[in-house]
Amino acid sequence: MLSSNFIYIMIGFLLLVLILYSKSTLKFLFNTLIGILFIYVANIILSSTGLHLNINLFTGIFSGILGIPGIICLYILQILL
Repeated sequence: MLSSNFIYIMIGFLLLVLILYSKSTLKFLFNTLIGILFIYVANIILSSTGLHLNINLFTGIFSGILGIPGIICLYILQILL
């Protein structure tokens, strides 16, 4: 149990170093947070129509990479599928 905790601590430390020293990582995380917030607000607004998009790792990464147009594409895929 102790060795697995050590591995998690080391992974967290490495991620922290990457986040603190990389502007692109910070921008990606900021875009992901904004995208998830946009999905949350859109889910509230579109709840009366029955259109709902789950907030998970995939949608977070997708919104972080593609931004608002990517979220719109996810909603279009939700309608088509």
